[in-house]
Amino acid sequence: MYNRTKKNPYTKQTIFDVLSVAAGLAVIGLGVFTLIKPEENSYLFPVVFLLAAIFQCLAAVPRMMGGYGKGSGKKKALGIGLFVVAGIMLLLAAVSAICLWR
Repeated sequence: MYNRTKKNPYTKQTIFDVLSVAAGLAVIGLGVFTLIKPEENSYLFPVVFLLAAIFQCLAAVPRMMGGYGKGSGKKKALGIGLFVVAGIMLLLAAVSAICLWR
């Protein structure tokens, strides 16, 4: 469990976890909603890619904040990889927005 004080039960990690769960659920919910009727909901594809990029960034931040010591290089490399995936998702969001909304 995380260290929580009685004065402030909501630490940065708890808020970060809630944001990660909310972004993940938003990606899943919008993805399912978009794929039910893709012709009618095609305008949501860029939003799904954008939310997926945000989710990837939220997943990468804790790995990049890793301290020093054994295994920190692998965690940081994984964080960099997740940021690369987030960049690809942002690129896909931009391309799909340009293709759909022009």
